[in-house]
Amino acid sequence: MKIFNKTILVLMAVIAVSLTSCSKDDDGGDDPSGGTGTFSAKVDGANFTSLDGTVAGQLTDAGPTKVLAISAGTSRSQNLQMIVTTFDGVGTYDLNFTNIGTYSYLPDPSNPDPSSVVIFTTGNGQPSNGQLKVSSFEGNVAKGTFSFTAYNLNDLSQSISVTEGAFNIELTVK
Repeated sequence: MKIFNKTILVLMAVIAVSLTSCSKDDDGGDDPSGGTGTFSAKVDGANFTSLDGTVAGQLTDAGPTKVLAISAGTSRSQNLQMIVTTFDGVGTYDLNFTNIGTYSYLPDPSNPDPSSVVIFTTGNGQPSNGQLKVSSFEGNVAKGTFSFTAYNLNDLSQSISVTEGAFNIELTVK
């Protein structure tokens, strides 16, 4: 009887650990409004509205995991991008050093010198600086929401807040 009780206890512990060790929550939330090809957010409270033709998404399935990358730019030389290196469909993904969110801009859009780009990133060593929620993934269309805090690569004391992010993107599959 002791062996049976110990076996049940070990089995329950294994089940509990397997249920809590997932890095992705299966609830990706509700679908955002807007048609395919839409991408919007607020950066420190200011509207980020994507420019037609800059919304892009790619799903790469070349190895043990899938990688999802989505991005968009504005007419003011701003860019938002999220890369999920552990993509597994609908769910919630923490944005950090592994699954990264970035915001970048050119301080002077009339001078497109790449060395002047200011980059903010979620990859500052914290386990989570925000989330990307994929609410639906059907065929090659992904829909969802996102929000995160990102830190200046050149000065980690400077941060920006990306809120109310929403996307509905047709993905290129590779």
